[in-house]
Amino acid sequence: MALTSPALTLAIEALWANIKPTMDALQKLGFTDFSDEAPGIDIKPGATIKVPISDVSKAGEYDASTNHYRTGGTTDWASMVCKHYLQGYDITGVNIDQGVDAGKMKQKFTMRAGTGVSLAALDAVKTALDGCTASTGVLIPATGSVTLQDYMGLGSGANQAWLNRETSVLAVNGTELASVKAKFAANHIVGTNQELASYLGFRDMVVIPGMTARICIVPAGSMGFLARVPAYLARYVEAGTETDPDTGLSLGIVIADDQDHNRLIANADLWFGCAVRSAAAGATDSAKGIIKVGTDA
Repeated sequence: MALTSPALTLAIEALWANIKPTMDALQKLGFTDFSDEAPGIDIKPGATIKVPISDVSKAGEYDASTNHYRTGGTTDWASMVCKHYLQGYDITGVNIDQGVDAGKMKQKFTMRAGTGVSLAALDAVKTALDGCTASTGVLIPATGSVTLQDYMGLGSGANQAWLNRETSVLAVNGTELASVKAKFAANHIVGTNQELASYLGFRDMVVIPGMTARICIVPAGSMGFLARVPAYLARYVEAGTETDPDTGLSLGIVIADDQDHNRLIANADLWFGCAVRSAAAGATDSAKGIIKVGTDA
């Protein structure tokens, strides 16, 4: 159901504005399933949910004698655990739709809820990427010794002949991003993250703050995300589902009544998860997936 509270209705557009930068980054890294429900599935915190992602291959030519519209392929290889996240704003002693409180909802609720959801999503991505297999076949020198040529050679070795760099994205931590930019600047080249990635032969570059891995090469089809809004079982002052028209991400918005403390609690409610396919340690064709670049000792 849609929200009807004037204060919440006013806040929704601002809420999406705070979440959108993170969603844009995630959609560069992998496939998303951000629909607002999972028909026929009772989703509870900690549930393992299949993610509909698999390798992307080029389209095959139609052959009436063999395929007859059978495309093959599977999307059931990946599973993950979605975690339940809540982030909101407590409104004490007043009605959220009176006076200045509508403005407060637009500012404080949207900032806190939007930032909280974004940080939770990024943390899930960081954990998934750090959990990939460390590469023994794709190495670069330590940050203080690495050169622009080292960055430009990423993923171009004999063991990575399978890798399409033009459709792959570099996920880097903040320290490595600074290093990449410094090496380009030393050669009188500046640009956006996407422009610098293009110089290196990749489609884009996304910063994952706090990631332990220096660089992960993320081929198309090797990462996916799932977001779901829970089914509301209790009675709330107000509860509804709002969907971002740009990304398709849906959030549950719940107003709970805490009479013991004379307050209302506005929360953004979401289950979110991330799944990855990791390459083999040698980054060979035998296990295509995300290459967690190692440091050459």
